Amino acid sequence: MTPFRGSGLPIWSERCWAFVASVVTGSMSTRPSMEFPRREGVQIVRAGAMLFIGLLASRMLGVGRDVVISAQFGTSGDLDLYITAFRIPDLIFTLISGGALGSALVPVFARAWNAGPDGVCPDPDYLDRLARTVLTAVTLIASAGAVTAMVFASFLVEIVGAGFEPDARLRLVDLVRLMLVQPIFLGAGEVLTRYLNVRGHLAVTAFAPAVYTMAIVVGAAVLGPTLGTTGLAIGVVTGAFGFLAVQLVASLRLGIGRSLELADGRSERADLREILTLMVPRLVGQGAVQLSFVATTRLATYLPSGRVASLNYAWALMMLPLGAFAMTLANAAFPTFAAQAARGDREALATTGRQAMATILCVMVPATAVVGVFGALGIEVLFARRAFTTESVALTASALAAYGVGLPAHGILEVQMRLSFALRDTRTPVVIGVVAMVANVLLALVLVEPLGHVGIALSLSVAATLEAVLLGVVLHRRLPDLHTGALGDTTVRVLVATILATGVVLGIQHQFLSDGLPAALRAVIVTGLFGVTYVSTAAILRVRELRVIFETQIRPRLARGRALF
Repeated sequence: MTPFRGSGLPIWSERCWAFVASVVTGSMSTRPSMEFPRREGVQIVRAGAMLFIGLLASRMLGVGRDVVISAQFGTSGDLDLYITAFRIPDLIFTLISGGALGSALVPVFARAWNAGPDGVCPDPDYLDRLARTVLTAVTLIASAGAVTAMVFASFLVEIVGAGFEPDARLRLVDLVRLMLVQPIFLGAGEVLTRYLNVRGHLAVTAFAPAVYTMAIVVGAAVLGPTLGTTGLAIGVVTGAFGFLAVQLVASLRLGIGRSLELADGRSERADLREILTLMVPRLVGQGAVQLSFVATTRLATYLPSGRVASLNYAWALMMLPLGAFAMTLANAAFPTFAAQAARGDREALATTGRQAMATILCVMVPATAVVGVFGALGIEVLFARRAFTTESVALTASALAAYGVGLPAHGILEVQMRLSFALRDTRTPVVIGVVAMVANVLLALVLVEPLGHVGIALSLSVAATLEAVLLGVVLHRRLPDLHTGALGDTTVRVLVATILATGVVLGIQHQFLSDGLPAALRAVIVTGLFGVTYVSTAAILRVRELRVIFETQIRPRLARGRALF
């Protein structure tokens, strides 16, 4: 669930952290029933390691982008308009060529590259022809969607931005029309990303999102002072073109061809039908999610100025632990899930899934405390300058605390969905996801009046928790060993360690850390104290996941460091 990605960061940059993926590999354990098979654990580590550099770059650029935007626009009404306008091209991109297309392209492109059109003899040219066909189809469909949205922009703005004043809605129409070129470039770029990945050219696809983000930064910093959020929108369009361009150059060198074409052979048409078939389940789920985002964005536009922007900042901050830990661990573990399910070893699948969820809880539970209790201090350090006022800090911190409540559920969902996919069940997560999104909208309608923008954030956290519970019930029927006393035991120990660490840091902060100290220094002290207290308490309570991190990551690095001297 990503309700407020209005700053333009594409969804593919929210994926990776090898460090956490490696925690599943340790052999040291006080509870043998929760161990991974060693060979498969190593596979997860290697998969996670391949993603580390991509995450590091995207995280740094993403934070830098938000810092620049916050300094220039704060939580102004103009930024509210930009974020709301971004919802429409983002909807088109997601429905036509977002994650659903990417997940469908990889298996089909991989088979085309390795087996050729007949499934037996590799044909080096077949993947090029198929990629050109898909690229043509996506470009035409995205262009049709963008042109249609341009024609009906006024009508769409009345739906998404109904709470804005009439003059503001006119400006919203202009922003929407300007950014509607973006899904065409991103859609074509998404096809090329999968093509290049299958061909083994990972460096280009890792660099392309950075081009996109840097263009947004330039738009905010250079054009923003004179053009306002129009400069930001120009940055979005320019960045989307750059994202496509760098991959198009690499693809042309590989021989994809300069001309667009539609399917002219039986094999291409069959593969296109398969891609469409693979897309449909995820497309339904993503459509429900996007509609719920439109509904909650509409609610936020009725609130006082700055609420839409504060929700966006808060979500971006919450994605730091969620994207860095849970998404990466789940992505790295997915091939192991699939292999265990394929050979019918459900006991091993349940063990692997249980360990992954325990590891995620080991990080997400304390992260909830950090963003909820100490989030305002981090927001002050990152954003409190120029246009980002004290009021902006307070608005963003309250939204962040409400989003943080759902961190454990969001993290668990990443594993649950991949377990379902490994069991070849794409329907159940979609159905449950639709139910959760309906609950999200209904809860937001109820909570927005008494709680304002905090109610919108809290509704998503409650909906995510409901989704995790429902999907967990279904999975437990198929994998009875998934939820055992060992998982509950880990959860209780992590909760105790988190509560103790939070209490200790709050006491020290109240007694010894005065407001006169620089915010950055206070943040370092608070974070360090919390980390030391939490890790120490968890170690005393024998939380296995932390011991695995030490054995597989910290100790080997310390040993290599000593060897240098």
